[in-house]
Amino acid sequence: MSQETANSIKTEFERLTGVEVSATFMPEGEGHIPTTLPPGKSGVYVFLAGAYCFKVGKAGAKSKARWNSHHYNLDDTTPSTLPKSILKNIEKFKKCYPATKHQEIEALAKNNIQTWIRNNMSRIEFLIPDNGDPTVLNLLEALAQFYTKPLFEGRA
Repeated sequence: MSQETANSIKTEFERLTGVEVSATFMPEGEGHIPTTLPPGKSGVYVFLAGAYCFKVGKAGAKSKARWNSHHYNLDDTTPSTLPKSILKNIEKFKKCYPATKHQEIEALAKNNIQTWIRNNMSRIEFLIPDNGDPTVLNLLEALAQFYTKPLFEGRA
């Protein structure tokens, strides 16, 4: 999955809604720098590596931390985060990476998971105007989920 995937989702969303959306692919490593959710915007984020998608989520004006920090940190208070999903499903997660990465994955902890995610996963950010109506944002999230088939979704 790549900028091409992001562009496909963008095109379909704009065709269905007439709402303009930006779609930015951030490759793993130095290119993976999550932005701050801009004022007046809502967005959908996607975490992926190779052919695998791990998490798709959304954030609006009242959930800005969800956009740029919750899915990089392992804490006790935030439900349904990418780090918690990885650690809860570590054997399933390891199957998405070559055996050479398995020892690193088994060593993931609070002090190193943020760096590991940025170095080993790509991110797609979709931004739309926040008009206070969650329906359009929900549709964008659903389209991203439909196209990418994330392994970790919901609170389960």
